[in-house]
Amino acid sequence: MTMTSRERVERAIRFEKPDRAPYNFWMDRRRMAELESTFGPEFRVTHFGVDVIESYGCVPAFPTGEFKAQAGTHWMVKELFEDWRDAASIPMPPLDYTVLFAGLEAHLEQFPDHAVIVNSPNVLTLIEAMRKQEQVYVDMMLYPDAVQAFFHRISDIMAVVAERACTYDITALYVQDDVAYNNGLFISPDLLREYILPHWKKVIDIGHAHNVPIFFHTDGKVDTLWPLFRDELGVRMLNPLQPELHDFDAFKRTNHGEMGVYGGLATNRIHEMTPEEVEAHVQHVFAQLGADGGLILSSHDIDYAVSVEQLTALSRAVAACVY
Repeated sequence: MTMTSRERVERAIRFEKPDRAPYNFWMDRRRMAELESTFGPEFRVTHFGVDVIESYGCVPAFPTGEFKAQAGTHWMVKELFEDWRDAASIPMPPLDYTVLFAGLEAHLEQFPDHAVIVNSPNVLTLIEAMRKQEQVYVDMMLYPDAVQAFFHRISDIMAVVAERACTYDITALYVQDDVAYNNGLFISPDLLREYILPHWKKVIDIGHAHNVPIFFHTDGKVDTLWPLFRDELGVRMLNPLQPELHDFDAFKRTNHGEMGVYGGLATNRIHEMTPEEVEAHVQHVFAQLGADGGLILSSHDIDYAVSVEQLTALSRAVAACVY
């Protein structure tokens, strides 16, 4: 039986077998813009048949520092503030629900058969647009009270947004904060619990109260946090779980039935693979993580050099991941 994309995703979240593995992909934003000009808006759905729509329009316009675009990314050239005594006076954005949820409402109306998830960046993601990343962790040690007070101002707003978002017919609430790089965590688990975990919980608990599944995104090697995500936060799908950094067999052995994967694809290599290698890679990840459900295949940011041929091979390979 052929399922809708939403049915497919919901089955994967419940660790049941859909007709085939659901999938999504992200890539360098410059490449996405090029493909939008070729295939039209929402080309990943309309041309490549992805199952998941990430709705970004529900994030208030928080104040930021000054950035300069270079080499496909944006680099901070001036921080929003340099003295934490100034942070308390920084205004938080108004919550204009008409503007915030217009994009989500459009996605739900345009794609009723797809899984629509609401992106919810948390304190680290939002503060790093105001203050240089490396400085934020120093600030936690030097100005703990000021940092926590400012973090609460941010997470209080994101909690209100999450409360409203969960009243819509969404498939999941997608909380996002990068806490690791390729070699491990940015800060110790103890410091993470003290400074960051309360803000995650503030938003995640709202999702649970509405019976909305929780997806969580963090780059990097995060195997030491699997129990925290699974047992303390009740995360249902972890993204992206980069294959070069994690033992998939260990992940499935310790988490299957409770926490699955929204990711698994080798983002940093797809642009270098032949179409045949792309298909073999997808099948390998599916065999490791998806045989019993609990997998939504996805990339993080595929390199700018990725070709339409490689993306077509990705879509074709997913179509072959049948149960």
